[in-house]
Amino acid sequence: VLALLLERVAERACRDTWRNIRDDLRQIKLAQLSGPHGRIWQVTEPGTDARKRLKALEIEAPPAVVDHV
Repeated sequence: VLALLLERVAERACRDTWRNIRDDLRQIKLAQLSGPHGRIWQVTEPGTDARKRLKALEIEAPPAVVDHV
């Protein structure tokens, strides 16, 4: 039930369907890159539509590098 409520809140904030919101945000990917000096977790740059969705939802875009070991 909570998931449906969150979907509805997102739909109202973005003034669009959950399907479209999900498709735009799904373009943001997290990748783990490994090398001889360690690992790094990198996030793809959000596209224009994804940035608009994040802004409407008042969520900051993720940093390019999330973690490194």
